[in-house]
Amino acid sequence: MNLEPKKITCRNGKEYKLTSIGPDNAVQFLDFMHQVSSDTHYMVRYGDEVAQDEKAVEVQKAKLELFEHDERQSMISVFDGDRIVGNIAIRRSGGCGRKMAHRCSIGIGVRKEYHGLGIGSILMDHAFDFAKEAGYELMELGVLSDNEPARSLYKKLGFVECGCLPDAFYLDDGSSLDEITMYKKL
Repeated sequence: MNLEPKKITCRNGKEYKLTSIGPDNAVQFLDFMHQVSSDTHYMVRYGDEVAQDEKAVEVQKAKLELFEHDERQSMISVFDGDRIVGNIAIRRSGGCGRKMAHRCSIGIGVRKEYHGLGIGSILMDHAFDFAKEAGYELMELGVLSDNEPARSLYKKLGFVECGCLPDAFYLDDGSSLDEITMYKKL
């Protein structure tokens, strides 16, 4: 489902554009994912695992096209000019059957230099609105156990921790981190 572009004002007083993205944004999205995955270990992959070659762009275009034409899924981004600085994906949880039709999951990221501006909260608010409009009743997410800033934000927004998968992520330094599962009733 597409969100019409709108201007948002962040804590720094600057205006940014909030909008859905589609296949035409594949290169920008891969650049965004490469950067946020390079900036922190909190993402599910490292920056060097985000391919940006021609094949990766074509694959990403196809994925974004699916979102663009699906009334129950969305990719919403915040732009600073032509650059994506924050993004949230709202996806179905599990398959397309009736048993799980009330559940969605989210993934969110914000470029490091834009942390603290309220972009994450703005994206979450729009995800809540989208999910409710799409008929979801339960929103889920996973977060690395050491990501205290994100866990704190999610709790502030009404998410509840409901589980832990030990050693869900192995880092390049040989350490491991648990994944905390959280949910929110919409």
